[in-house]
Amino acid sequence: MGAEKRLIEDLQWAGLHWDEGPGVGRSNQSYRQSERNDIYRKHAQGLLATGAAYRCFCTPQASGQGKAAHVTSGCYQDCSSLSQEHSLSKVNDKQQASTIRLKRAIDVKDRIYPDLVHGKIKPLKRKFTDVASEDGEAGIDAADTVLMKSDGTPTYHFANVVDDHLMEITHVIRGAEWMASTPLHYDLYSAFGWQPPHFAHVGLLLDQNKAKLSKRNGNLALDVRSMREQHGVLPETLVNFLALLGWSNPWRNDVYDLDGLAKNFDLKFTKGNSIVNLDKLWYLQKQHVAQKSQRAKQTGDLEPIHPLVDAIANEVRERWPALSNSDRFEDDEELWKFCSDVLLADSKSYQNAKHFVDGHRYLFAYNEEEVPIMPDVLEVKGGGELRKVEKRALQLIAQEVLQHDIKTLGSLSFQPVVIKVLLESLDARDRDSIDYADIPDSPEMIEDGHFIALCKSLVPGIEKRLTESEFQGLALDKRAYQAAFTKYLRNQLSYGLSGPSIGSVMALLGYEECSRRLGVTS
Repeated sequence: MGAEKRLIEDLQWAGLHWDEGPGVGRSNQSYRQSERNDIYRKHAQGLLATGAAYRCFCTPQASGQGKAAHVTSGCYQDCSSLSQEHSLSKVNDKQQASTIRLKRAIDVKDRIYPDLVHGKIKPLKRKFTDVASEDGEAGIDAADTVLMKSDGTPTYHFANVVDDHLMEITHVIRGAEWMASTPLHYDLYSAFGWQPPHFAHVGLLLDQNKAKLSKRNGNLALDVRSMREQHGVLPETLVNFLALLGWSNPWRNDVYDLDGLAKNFDLKFTKGNSIVNLDKLWYLQKQHVAQKSQRAKQTGDLEPIHPLVDAIANEVRERWPALSNSDRFEDDEELWKFCSDVLLADSKSYQNAKHFVDGHRYLFAYNEEEVPIMPDVLEVKGGGELRKVEKRALQLIAQEVLQHDIKTLGSLSFQPVVIKVLLESLDARDRDSIDYADIPDSPEMIEDGHFIALCKSLVPGIEKRLTESEFQGLALDKRAYQAAFTKYLRNQLSYGLSGPSIGSVMALLGYEECSRRLGVTS
């Protein structure tokens, strides 16, 4: 019962809803195979009545010696020739136990077993030892397959066909390992006079080494509960990922929610096995989180990202317990709001809460030991050429920017990112007004006029009127300084880690924290 409950919970978590089954459909009917024996017996009796099946009283017999030894578990006494009255009397007299076997149809050799993926399925050729046993698993394509065991319970194949028919299943999509069973299933539908469903057999799932996929792949447990609870995989991510395995997706887009899959999915599968690439899982995870975050930005409603922010906030509190009652955050609510801002600023890097918090740890706490040591002179490209920029110059630019009063800063000839961030409230306590989408990823920091003046103050001897070649050289230097300054800010503010634009980082950290990390005193 525990496994059954977990399976139902996993399907419901994934957003999958069935038309008939536990909790849906016929309330007075059980869907557990062990509680449906009366149904299977009734249908087996129906096959006996039409002559499509017969009772068999044979018991397994051992014969041969050494390597030639084998067990004959099929019908070796020609029980199918017994009249129904004779068979029934043997059962009623309890002379011996019996099974119920499917009688081989006369036209079975002429039958076609279609498959939506593979075209036609050929029945396996029988060997001497392929006689169907009472468990119904050996020789599943063989004639005289056991349908009901001697204890009155059905074999899997018989129960499978009866259940699918009663629940009006139209398509059976399953792994290629079940192809060998398909001729038997078709024969059972024919014996009952039922219309068979469409069958589609998809390839097996293999790991990167082309071995059968195990329950654990690297550090990732592949059961649903572990993926959602330990690794933070979203339901839409997992459904999207699984739907793409083996599917010949005709569209360029691979990112679908359940509604999108329902509209676009078809039964065009590849015939071969599928390699499970978990990098694709995390790619889809990031795309789904980005879509949720985009909806939250557009509508102002944080409901789509609420569970994600909860997970981030919980991870932050676990890592820095005192943070929600500190100088930066007065309470959990303020910390939660900050976590939502961080997610909206860099949603495309979200894999799971633990991974996200670790990659953005510089926004929650500052460890000076993690700041990479920069060389005194940086070599960066300016207009395709390598230019040298002194770290001292970058420190002076940072000082120039952050020491000016915010109200008068707009009169200077600096351009977008730093100025925009400062003017629209660099203060981390009032970041609601910041539109992250408007902050450029590559800052155009300084206009030519002010840049030249700044260069004159940094490079002794530049007081004369500039020649055209000197001006062009300074223009190249300007590009180099822009690239170097962005690199310097990211190095000092965020340990040089990739993440949101440097303008967003500054907006999230706030004016005072930026000044502290850059060593600028007011």
